[in-house]
Amino acid sequence: MPGILAEGGLTVQPYWVLVAIVQFLVLFFLLRLFLWGPIQKTLQARADRIREGLENAEAAKRERAQMQVEVERLLGDARREAAAIAERTTKAAEAAATEIRAQAKVEGDRLRERARTDAEQLHQQALTQLRGEVASLAVLAASRILGKEVDANTHRALIERSLDEAGSELGKQN
Repeated sequence: MPGILAEGGLTVQPYWVLVAIVQFLVLFFLLRLFLWGPIQKTLQARADRIREGLENAEAAKRERAQMQVEVERLLGDARREAAAIAERTTKAAEAAATEIRAQAKVEGDRLRERARTDAEQLHQQALTQLRGEVASLAVLAASRILGKEVDANTHRALIERSLDEAGSELGKQN
């Protein structure tokens, strides 16, 4: 081991320093040739994929914003159409209700008129029947009072004429 350590100190031999530098440069060149290129390509491909992903995300964001605008427009159209349908339905219901009320009024008026005429007829029938009964009772009472038979037809005509006069007098007072 002569020459490596001299007098207890470390000596540097220029040959080995030159060999170490050459080895380092060869290793650096080989690493750059075989390792640095593929690493750069891999990093570049990764950067491209990231860039493409960001562009896709931006495009999706723009598309989502456009779709949101379209959805809002469609919702507005649907709301307006629903309001128009509701308004038409309300108007149709109101028209139907008005028509039903008018028909009910006509029917009510018709029923009232019919009831009035029926009541009038019943009233006239009752009056006629009452007159007949009153005339019969008057004839019966007169024949008992006089004690003889009175001509019923003559007496009945007299009583009916008296009742008619009394009825017209009452009608004038009311």
